[in-house]
Amino acid sequence: MSKKSFSVLFEAAERHDEYWTERAIIEFTEALSRWMEEKKVSQAELAAAIGVSQPYISKVLKGNVNFTLATMTKLAHALGAEVHIHLSPIGSRDGAQGLDGAKAPAWG
Repeated sequence: MSKKSFSVLFEAAERHDEYWTERAIIEFTEALSRWMEEKKVSQAELAAAIGVSQPYISKVLKGNVNFTLATMTKLAHALGAEVHIHLSPIGSRDGAQGLDGAKAPAWG
């Protein structure tokens, strides 16, 4: 596949809400994984901290579960972190400021 065709496919994907949903899931799960590594917290320990099973944490980290904001908050708090939701203009890059003046995006 040529570089140009990949670019066209990627631009087409960005026009769909599903792309942005999956991107947010990936950003959150990557941040969660980094926090777990930094804090040296295992999946089993995180699961125990929030009252779920270790396989559930594995599914969360793989993005294979439809978790809620409440679950995201519980996971973050168990690691000593907070979840911040931020809106920014479509097409802006990481670090761009939204209408609220905050930097984008802040996932842990």
